[in-house]
Amino acid sequence: MLLLTQKSIRLNLALIIVGLSFYLGIRIYTEDVIPKNELPRETKELRPKLEKALLSDFYIQTGEKSLVVKKEEVKSWIETYTRNYSGKEDLRISTGKVINYLESLAPLLNIEPVNAKFVINNGRAETFQPATSGKKLKISESTTIITSSIVNGRSSASLAFDQIDPELTLDKINNLGITTLLGKGESDYGHSTSSRIHNIKVGMSKFNGIILKPGEEFSFNNHLGGVDERSGYQSELVIKGGKLIYEYGGGLCQVATTVFRSAIMSGLDITERKPHSFAVQYYNPQGFDATIYPGVVDLKFTNNTTGYILIQTRLVGSKLVVEVYGSKSNQSVSIEGPFQYDQKPNGSMRAYFVRKIYDQDNLIKEERFDSKYNSPPPRERNPLE
Repeated sequence: MLLLTQKSIRLNLALIIVGLSFYLGIRIYTEDVIPKNELPRETKELRPKLEKALLSDFYIQTGEKSLVVKKEEVKSWIETYTRNYSGKEDLRISTGKVINYLESLAPLLNIEPVNAKFVINNGRAETFQPATSGKKLKISESTTIITSSIVNGRSSASLAFDQIDPELTLDKINNLGITTLLGKGESDYGHSTSSRIHNIKVGMSKFNGIILKPGEEFSFNNHLGGVDERSGYQSELVIKGGKLIYEYGGGLCQVATTVFRSAIMSGLDITERKPHSFAVQYYNPQGFDATIYPGVVDLKFTNNTTGYILIQTRLVGSKLVVEVYGSKSNQSVSIEGPFQYDQKPNGSMRAYFVRKIYDQDNLIKEERFDSKYNSPPPRERNPLE
């Protein structure tokens, strides 16, 4: 038989009363029933610990580095409030302010996954740029970790992240059935200036290894990115508006033209294409080109196949070569043209070609692509040509 002390009887009775009060909705000040030194741990005052936390900086571990949260920032997270059970003023951490802080920090910490880039050798994909995983800050969990660390007197906390796996790795790509050359585009950059050749090489590298899902639309400008010195391009002297000016990226339209030709020969759906304003020697035969200018003119096409496709670029001598690989199918493409007509002495002309797509011997699609070229102003051209 257990002997109950007067103290334990009093404590048990107090707990029973508190339990009944919650059940009946009666508000009781616990401290009036339970001795202060026997209050549940979570009801004890936080003021001493939080005041101590205000004396020094707090450190956040992100995995790769440590970030310093100045004590002034930590101070802004702490607020005063009146405790319900005692009516006393105390300190607490505002989780809302910590959440706001982490939300402002997230864009700097979140990392998008990067798909592997591949080349096709002997019908098999090989990695030339490995995939890397991304990560995303877990706001709610990280808030709990930070507040708990501060309350418990720790000077640092490690944030929580979700790992984001890349969509395409070598293991995955080898299971996507990308084994067949669907189509190829070529153009010649012979007689180009050294800066133009440099820009073409930089531009071609942006499109090597791109993989498109079934139904995904390709945007030349999106994959191209910025065209400036920071992106590795050189400026080239051009005559524009009757003035000599320098612009970065001269030669990128040749990359776009070659990509366009590969998409045409692969039977992909062309959703946006604009010919050059006038005929340019690098894009012979005229009528089979595509111009681009970031923010103004784009080249777009859609992967209308039933599987993934891979774009592969390379330079062979003075030739640009763009190849599109995908799954084997019975589809084939034929081109009639380009044909030039309505040619004028001032250099203006029109041109067109016809693409026919067959499934075995059955014609399933026929479409005409028209181009209109104006007379070129004296020695003036699109700086990206």
